Amino acid sequence: MPPCFLILENELARVILHGSPLSPGIAIGTLNLLPDTHLCDKRPISEAEVDAEIEALETASASASARLKATASSIPAHLAEYREIVELQMELVRDPRVLNGAKGRIRHKKICASWAVSETIAELAALFESMADPCLSERGQDIRNIGQRLLGALAGDSSTHASDSPCILASYALSAANIMEFSPDNVIGMVTVEGGVTSHVAILARSLKIPAVGGVGELFREARNGETIILDGLAGEALIGPDESEIRRFKARRESYAQFETEARQSASLPAITRDGYDASVLANLDRPQEAHELSRCGAEGVGLYRTEFGWLRENLPDEEALTQEYSSIVNAARGKPVVFRALDVGADKILPAHEALHEPNPALGLRGIRFCLAYPDIFRIQLRAFLRAGSHGPIKILLPMVTGIGEVRQTRVLIEQSVSDLERQGTPHVANPPLGIMVETPAAALLCPELAAECDFLSLGTNDLLHYLMAIDRNNRHVSYLHDPLHPAFLRVIREITQACSERGKPVSVCGELAADPLGTAILLGLGIRTFSATPRFVPAIKHTLRKLDYRSCRQIANAALAGAASADTRLRLHKTLARCMESRHFIHNGLITGAPPQ
Repeated sequence: MPPCFLILENELARVILHGSPLSPGIAIGTLNLLPDTHLCDKRPISEAEVDAEIEALETASASASARLKATASSIPAHLAEYREIVELQMELVRDPRVLNGAKGRIRHKKICASWAVSETIAELAALFESMADPCLSERGQDIRNIGQRLLGALAGDSSTHASDSPCILASYALSAANIMEFSPDNVIGMVTVEGGVTSHVAILARSLKIPAVGGVGELFREARNGETIILDGLAGEALIGPDESEIRRFKARRESYAQFETEARQSASLPAITRDGYDASVLANLDRPQEAHELSRCGAEGVGLYRTEFGWLRENLPDEEALTQEYSSIVNAARGKPVVFRALDVGADKILPAHEALHEPNPALGLRGIRFCLAYPDIFRIQLRAFLRAGSHGPIKILLPMVTGIGEVRQTRVLIEQSVSDLERQGTPHVANPPLGIMVETPAAALLCPELAAECDFLSLGTNDLLHYLMAIDRNNRHVSYLHDPLHPAFLRVIREITQACSERGKPVSVCGELAADPLGTAILLGLGIRTFSATPRFVPAIKHTLRKLDYRSCRQIANAALAGAASADTRLRLHKTLARCMESRHFIHNGLITGAPPQ
């Protein structure tokens, strides 16, 4: 589907822009388009202008920092966790690594301050965006947002662009600070050129129940400030200048989705059993300790994936005590339900000090995940000991990312045994033999699944990375985004091979990728033999609600047709029809949410 298209109707133009759904819901309102500071002044300077440009940069840094400080102090108590994010940005806009990098370019390349900032930010952001883990790659957008602030300050932009009336906020990239400047009460929707489902702004949008769409590449070319816009956070679309009939149609869809969410929340505590009696489990994915309170409210049957990276992305490496406290808080919040901790999925360029970091041309395919952990066993042991100590508070499992062979699993078991011995000698409470599993996210792991299933205690399908590697596409390249098709027959065949290998060896397998949060994905995965799903807490009630409406036999029939080579478009249409029938609604399900019609 193209990124945008134009329809002439009654001589009036209507533009539909396509992106990715970041936060569910539908918003209808006025567009507030923040200036595109991504397009900055690029001017060569003379030697005589160097000092003035450096002074301008320092002034801009101080101005942006002061503005962020004021924003942080105004954040209400119930959103206190986001104050830390704003304060982090406040530090970044005056970080010596950012400022010195830009100053060096001003001095040596003889370019203006805005050009120097643009190059410096692009370089730093690229380090994060090169990471295959979406949680880490999205941190690049936070860096780019800092660049926008500095460029805005350099251009003399001192206004907040805030409005006293509700609006749909649009920008090249947004941050929590942008939302707080406007006041969350006045932001009814968000749309960005950049940003993915794990970005800070996406997490905040879901927390505040604000519909959001990202990856809208044509936003600044087609949208105009003050226009009426319909933002569809269900299908990832933005309608610019809708007519009255469209506004009525989307209002009805908004009401239908609100009813769907209400029903799902009210039944969140019920078990996920299909209409024909097949049991399923739905767990929650967590990124930070602050999200643990969601477990009791969303009906999750445990934590299917706790991403541990954020505790390590600091100026100094965390110690064992800090990690033990963090991990124990998650186990305690789970109240006896299992917690799956994923080992570090970062590269050397993100964890080690600059003088130790490995300079790799492509970190996403380099020393990351279990490769990094085993290359730096002293760092890995710190985390393993913290896992084991947290396991004294309740059931835990350890999950290894980016596995490509049995040797990596066996080396990890040796490190776990050594850590257990150390803790026993110290008399420190710990769990002695936690289940050890792997992420199946590389083609190598998928092909070796029979052997890996025999070696491991459980497996977890990372559908995002597995699909990208299988289809040989770059997650950040919009030109090949059409190949990101989880209903591709090749991808479905790989999943079926994995589920069969696990079933034959009696090992449980779950899916913790975005596909699990899409009812189309829920249905096809159920038909392929998946019984355990894990997703963001916001989507857990909806997944359970959908599973209770489905019947396994219908999903199995659709899956069998897809495995036999049915086109993904045909599979998608059959899924829509099945879901519409099972949900007993004239609406269809798409991207975790209700939409009005199946895709064309």
